Amino acid sequence: MATLQKRKSRGKTYWSIVESRRVNGKPRPVILAYLGRAEDLVKRLTEGIPQKAKSYSHGHVAMLLHTAEQLQVVETINRHLPEHRKQLRDGFTVGGSLLMAAIGRACRPTSKENWHQGFARYTSLAYLSRMSLSKLDSQHFWDQMEALPPSAIPLIEEDLIRTMVEKNNLTLDTLLCDTTNFFTYIASTNERCSLAQRGKNKQKRMDLRQLGLLLLITRQDDIPLFHKVYEGNLQDRTVFKKYFQDMVDRFKAIAGSLEDITIVFDQGNNSKKTLKEVDSATFFVGALSPYHHRALIEKANQSMRRISIGGRDLKCYRTRTLIWDLDLSSVVYISEKLRQGQIRGIEQNIAKLSAKLDELKEKIRMPTRRGPKRNQEDLEKKIKSMISSFRLDDLIHWTLGPLSTDTFDLKFWINEDQFNTLKENWFGRRILITNRHNWSTEQIISAYWGQARVEYAFKNLKNPFHLALRPQYHWTDQKIKVHAFICVIAFLLSMVIYKQARENAAFTGTPHNLFEKLSNIRLATFIESPSKKTKGRYKATHRIEEMDEDIYAIAHGLGLTDNKLKTNIPFSVYK
Repeated sequence: MATLQKRKSRGKTYWSIVESRRVNGKPRPVILAYLGRAEDLVKRLTEGIPQKAKSYSHGHVAMLLHTAEQLQVVETINRHLPEHRKQLRDGFTVGGSLLMAAIGRACRPTSKENWHQGFARYTSLAYLSRMSLSKLDSQHFWDQMEALPPSAIPLIEEDLIRTMVEKNNLTLDTLLCDTTNFFTYIASTNERCSLAQRGKNKQKRMDLRQLGLLLLITRQDDIPLFHKVYEGNLQDRTVFKKYFQDMVDRFKAIAGSLEDITIVFDQGNNSKKTLKEVDSATFFVGALSPYHHRALIEKANQSMRRISIGGRDLKCYRTRTLIWDLDLSSVVYISEKLRQGQIRGIEQNIAKLSAKLDELKEKIRMPTRRGPKRNQEDLEKKIKSMISSFRLDDLIHWTLGPLSTDTFDLKFWINEDQFNTLKENWFGRRILITNRHNWSTEQIISAYWGQARVEYAFKNLKNPFHLALRPQYHWTDQKIKVHAFICVIAFLLSMVIYKQARENAAFTGTPHNLFEKLSNIRLATFIESPSKKTKGRYKATHRIEEMDEDIYAIAHGLGLTDNKLKTNIPFSVYK
């Protein structure tokens, strides 16, 4: 209940409407509206000047808080903290602060210094949590993040997943695993960080140090079940091998049995030793490089048959054979999208190489004016190196003949027959392997296609408007791991909300579109004038603003049209 309070300034009395909220764990008055001096207030009442109303972006933070409360995020984090690190800062426990950071990541990724000024002050987050948020700056988050040891993160994540499985109808039959990386601006001279290393960056920022992220999600709802942050210079197969047993332990913890679980991973995670370990532990669907299994491709080319999957016609071949001493079912199919991409790639490389060879051809036809004379053997080595750099050794034929003592004639052409052979017999081939021998060919291919879902998850984690892991302004391993954990919590809560929106509101858009629409659900604050009903006191009321029909459908499906459900959530950040 809001109350009317007065204060004196420079000998004059001013009135304001305040509401009690917790600051540093204690009740403190928070000003809702300034009313001015008594004569100003009388004038407003007698002249009937309407009271001002203020509205806040509400839908996204309300759903995130509500979902976090259901999954007991704050309590779970605090439960796994060492006793000497269970601290209260500005009224927030460590779990409460990390949740606030995660909500900011889901709604509007920004620096923690700008968390309040750039995000929280424009939302109903302070009202929903009944807490003052103005002191949540970078130092606040830094201190609270420091209290979470990285060793506790897997335990917290496991408990959160177990709670989520109990409260939501999740399908855990097929799990998707993949890796990605995120470039950073951590200086090369910074020796306080071992995670940020130079490697092959997927966003083409080879000039920067990067972090790696391993993610395991459900196929149906994109719910993250496991994550690991690792050194940016490690290969995918090394990471997969290193953390595979940890993933198996997570399967057992949340499902109790591996009999109905199949893990899907890409060819970059394969190695002979790792595949044997996976085969002995669980069912899987993986992929192999056609380049290393030419005999299987040649055999498949002779016995392709057509099947239909999801309205798409494919040519495929299936057999059961020994691969790396393992009894596996293999499926070879032609991906037309991959085939066209490979053809375009070869044609682009041929065009680039031809331009370089034409330039060299004109140059070596002219006699040298200074320096040593040209040598045919050195020129031949240079031409071979240029062709090899584009991986076109089998497609480009050439001859080099002398015209004089230091001039040469270069001729080159494309081996059209070899190019056509590649297009017809090699391009677009994918090799899938599995120990699910009882699965149909359609089931195997469909499971592997589900790998696109984890790529989509990475796309969401790189969306600069929602859920982005970047920007990250931390340069120690402990802070980086906690920051990544905060981002995974944000992704987990968002995917649970996204699942509910699809099931309860028939929402068909992307998570990005969902959060854009939820942010347009606004909570208005009204200051009611004194009346007999309120015994002469001012009263602050909060109501959901009217909304467009499409947004109302989402709000209704998620329960956001019921003020009592999502506008007065008991929030235990200070407990």
